[in-house]
Amino acid sequence: MSADVPSAAVLGFRALSTAEQAARLAEMAARALREWSLDGARIELVKYRENAVFSVSAADGSRYALRVHRPGYRSDAQIRSEIAWMRALAEVGVRTPEVVDTRDGDELTRVEIAGVPEPRYCDLSRWIDGAQLGRLEDGVEGDPEQAAASYCTIGRIAAVVHEHGARWSRPDGFTRPVWDEASLVGETPAFGDFRDLACLSAEQLAVLMNARALVRERLAAFGRGGDRWGLLHGDVLPENVLVASDGLRLIDFDDCGDGWYLFELATGLFPLVLQGTADAMARAYLEGYRSVRALPDAHVALLPTMLVARSLSYLGWPAGRPEIHDAQKLAPFLGSVVTQLARCYVADEPLRVGA
Repeated sequence: MSADVPSAAVLGFRALSTAEQAARLAEMAARALREWSLDGARIELVKYRENAVFSVSAADGSRYALRVHRPGYRSDAQIRSEIAWMRALAEVGVRTPEVVDTRDGDELTRVEIAGVPEPRYCDLSRWIDGAQLGRLEDGVEGDPEQAAASYCTIGRIAAVVHEHGARWSRPDGFTRPVWDEASLVGETPAFGDFRDLACLSAEQLAVLMNARALVRERLAAFGRGGDRWGLLHGDVLPENVLVASDGLRLIDFDDCGDGWYLFELATGLFPLVLQGTADAMARAYLEGYRSVRALPDAHVALLPTMLVARSLSYLGWPAGRPEIHDAQKLAPFLGSVVTQLARCYVADEPLRVGA
């Protein structure tokens, strides 16, 4: 469980409202834009969860997305590694965010301002016009047949991404997180420890801990053979898939790293379990994936374990982000949902949420 004690300045920033935090981060974004000679560009907050993402509209009509990274989540080397892989994927036809170098030819910049207690890394990419396929809380909206077609395409894209990662010669210094049993359901999970959440009851914690123990055991037994483990996107939620004019586009490679290939599917299915469409979308994903790359039935049989592992990590997310008020608002909702999934999992029943 967490034992870090934040400074008074950090606590003061966390006490600010979301709007006040965003306003200060917008000042930081404006300062960062000088490194791209975009002084005076119009800035608008798009998303504030893990990182703060701003839309940037320049005087010449060009548009960009600026990421202000959460302090301590990703290192300089990890961000540069993420960008290196996105650029390598783009070279083989995978549509990834196009990162723009600073005027000095660097991929990112580090910014400090008085109103934000910690320095933060910033990077810039060209804007992608498109609508999110869905949202974490709501799943995928619209026609079920179209949603299935989208998940079939996502499966194909994921397979291409995995195949590239398996064959790619990683550059010197390449470093990304590892999504294994320790980082997902270990004693110090990467996202945060759900045991730190005050909204969970003793009964919920007991159910969750039982599920965690079973997940650990099964993941350890599954192992990390080359046919099941490698470099992946790591966060193919519907909100990280854009429906653009030229097709589906994967964005937000912030969690890319090494993990189980099946983990990619489990991540994308989490919001669909809530929606009741996970089984149909899993079939569509597998159809698309297997049109490019093998995924044995014996591996797919572990999907409930992967889904619960991902669910438990998501439940830890608000525990590790006390400064993000939207994360705290999500905590009771996630607690209820993940406890239901955990209860089904331990009872060896199909994973369901609600009545």
